[in-house]
Amino acid sequence: MRLPSWLTWYKKPEYRDIKQYSAEVRSGRRQLSPDGRGKTAIPSRLKLERILQNKTCSPMSLYDFYMYLKYIEFSAENLEFYIWFKNYETDYLKMGSDRDDNSLHSAPESTSSTAQLGEKPPHIVVSEFSVDPEVGKTLILHLTDPGRHRLTSATAKDTIDRITQMISSEAICSMGKCSPSVGDRVRSFIKPDSTALPAQPEPAKTQGSGISTLNLTRAPPGHRTELNAVIETFLLPGSEKELNIPPSLRDQALLALQSSPDPSHLRPIADHVYGLLRNCSHRNFVRLGVSNGTYETVCVATGLGIVLTAAGFLTALLRAFVPFAGAHARWDAFAAWPLWWLGVSLILSGLRGSCFFLLLFSRRQPLPWERFDDGASVLSQKSGIVRVLSRLMIFDRKFKVQDAHLRRLQRKIVVQSLIGGAVFANLSVLLFVFLPVWRETVRG
Repeated sequence: MRLPSWLTWYKKPEYRDIKQYSAEVRSGRRQLSPDGRGKTAIPSRLKLERILQNKTCSPMSLYDFYMYLKYIEFSAENLEFYIWFKNYETDYLKMGSDRDDNSLHSAPESTSSTAQLGEKPPHIVVSEFSVDPEVGKTLILHLTDPGRHRLTSATAKDTIDRITQMISSEAICSMGKCSPSVGDRVRSFIKPDSTALPAQPEPAKTQGSGISTLNLTRAPPGHRTELNAVIETFLLPGSEKELNIPPSLRDQALLALQSSPDPSHLRPIADHVYGLLRNCSHRNFVRLGVSNGTYETVCVATGLGIVLTAAGFLTALLRAFVPFAGAHARWDAFAAWPLWWLGVSLILSGLRGSCFFLLLFSRRQPLPWERFDDGASVLSQKSGIVRVLSRLMIFDRKFKVQDAHLRRLQRKIVVQSLIGGAVFANLSVLLFVFLPVWRETVRG
């Protein structure tokens, strides 16, 4: 029998170092799947699939996830490549038999058959994947934004810029009630192109992991050129955004892509990248999103809980032994109940990385990348204790949590913390009530 979600005790996801995790997977020391330790159930409405579908709001939106990968985990190339691949795969399937004239087609299984025979694989010609803008190898992209279309020429750098713009698009809340956030001001540097084209129908959603296509279409001649630009950026050894994948996986894909641009050759790499996003990055991102306060704020709130809990014990002891044992009735032990209740509630919230008071009002402090706006320059000029104090809840800026499902999870944490605090307070009162130190138990 499965308990209702509100009865399931929420435990924040275990932190995983992306570099260590990917290195262990790459070396074969662990499988690309959850290992069972520190198991926790991430709410279904905050799953990675919904984030990739752009159905979550700040601070759990696709844009926030990208900013987390870029500035905290330093692994933004995983999301950039995966989003590009899902669009490329969808577009390739839509084009059907209309393929790039510069490409030769071979069966994907030819590589595996060579490996089964034990033959030496053909040499990978890296020069075939180079992009030379001087000889006119430019890519024509038709990037469809909500209500706006444009044509852009792109080399490898331009391709990444287009991917970044797609990720930076305004998040679409599943309830349709997302209001402008700090991230909108950060995204405002992206200026729409004045060149407009007639509107095109939106492509259908991609099957598989659930990510929806982000409206990227190509002119047929640029098929191979864009693929080369992505290979040059993500797959070649020493590239600018080289993916942390097993060398055998990369070599097999590059070998197959020399003769065919079929996205099936890249699917094992995309699955590997998706596994890193799901089993490591997304867990850490949810952990940060639920933590609605800075480290300083959570420490102060948890410290206050410890002080209140200790004050509860001190109150009970004073009522029991001052001015002497038997001076007060046993019911005076209930005087410490509110202190224990609130104190333990603050501690339980802090242990899960959240500030209890911010949870009560569905508020949060700025995320690290949100401090890059107009207040960042002022904050950077402060030093020492002034900087620490400025990051506390009472001094720092506070924003409303826009994602309804995250608010529901935070309310669950509040209720569970209050219930846990009440249970602890009741047990502590029972402990003191039955001690032989009260008027009814001490003989004169």
